[in-house]
Amino acid sequence: MTEMSLKIRKIFSCMMVAMITGAVSAEAGVADFADFFVIDLENDDLPSLTELEALTAEKDNYNKNYGSFYDLQGDFDRDFYVMTAEYGSREKRIKGESEDLYLEFLAMTPKKYYQYLGPMLFEVPNMSEKILNLPGIKETKNKFPTRIAPQLKDVENLEFMSPALYFLLMPEAWPGFYQNIEQPQRIPYKPKVVYDKDFYAAIKKLVKPEKFMPGYQEENKLGKSDLRTLHPDKNSVLTAADIEAFVTTIDAVDSWAKKPQNEFWLSRVGIMLMTYEHQQGIGKYVPAGLKDLVNPCARLVQKARILNKELELASIVAKEGFTLNEWAYTCDKTIKAYRLANVRAEVVTAIREYKRGIYDGKITGMSPYTQNARFAIMQSIIQAHNAPLRDVLEFKKNRQDFEQKLKKRGYHLFGYPINRY
Repeated sequence: MTEMSLKIRKIFSCMMVAMITGAVSAEAGVADFADFFVIDLENDDLPSLTELEALTAEKDNYNKNYGSFYDLQGDFDRDFYVMTAEYGSREKRIKGESEDLYLEFLAMTPKKYYQYLGPMLFEVPNMSEKILNLPGIKETKNKFPTRIAPQLKDVENLEFMSPALYFLLMPEAWPGFYQNIEQPQRIPYKPKVVYDKDFYAAIKKLVKPEKFMPGYQEENKLGKSDLRTLHPDKNSVLTAADIEAFVTTIDAVDSWAKKPQNEFWLSRVGIMLMTYEHQQGIGKYVPAGLKDLVNPCARLVQKARILNKELELASIVAKEGFTLNEWAYTCDKTIKAYRLANVRAEVVTAIREYKRGIYDGKITGMSPYTQNARFAIMQSIIQAHNAPLRDVLEFKKNRQDFEQKLKKRGYHLFGYPINRY
């Protein structure tokens, strides 16, 4: 994926994020969202399933005075009819719920990309006329993009493609659009090595001379890495034995989470829990599901407790000597160590910049709630890679077993995507 296509996808993500989160007036920074991604299973104050269902139940506060077409005949409420007819004849326009978000998104998008977005907007039901009549958007109605990637120009019947997929026609969305700049070739050279007797004397202090003898065998001694951590919590470090025990539980827990009934209720409770947290003011600017991606196992335990299924899950992980909380902490730490062990250089650079607050400044053209959603996404990337060096080194001793389990499940565990970023 090219840099420009990634930027376009990020803009789309920001728009969808803003539609979910809602307006916010206070300015914040990346560091302000750090506490939201910390889960303390011992001191959780979770709502019950009944409370969540009552909170998220649909509420119909509008009385339309009729239940079917037949109620409009005969003695229908005359005053109500006059009032509604008056509303319909007014010229004052009522702004759509997400109109400002679309306008913000289009303002940040270069106009040369309108040809890929405009036709799709005309197919969205109840789309605001103000948006459809914008200069640059209005001209794209029923128009096929003229700027098409070379890889697609020879595809038959391409003009019948759905407008929702026009973004795939962008040349920037295809590899090879940006030419690689030729770099000067480095000429290898052999450095001059000077014998340093002090250096070799220091080596002999660290390594016994007999270890260099043929046939030498290292004594099998158990170290800390071979032992399980007693009562692991959210602040303890991993050992290779901890990771090995967790990997052993993956098959059973994943099978439990994928049972049709469990899969349905875990998904439903996840949506309700997210809505509850937003309405309670906890992370109301955080995009949906972002907390689950950072701490998938701790969130799985929370959902199991809300569903009163924690004993089922606890009986599975208990076979490896885990309590439910210990398993969740070990699982999330292993996943974070996996991400950090496979992190790309550009992600490391981005994380360092996020932590330094380089992007905390206000961006012109971006509304406050979109900025806060952006800060929350940045903080989620920081927290998703928040693993000490010790955890990463211990993970590398078992990385093959874990990655095989992950690959076998399409890089999904317990219903969550486990991304490398």
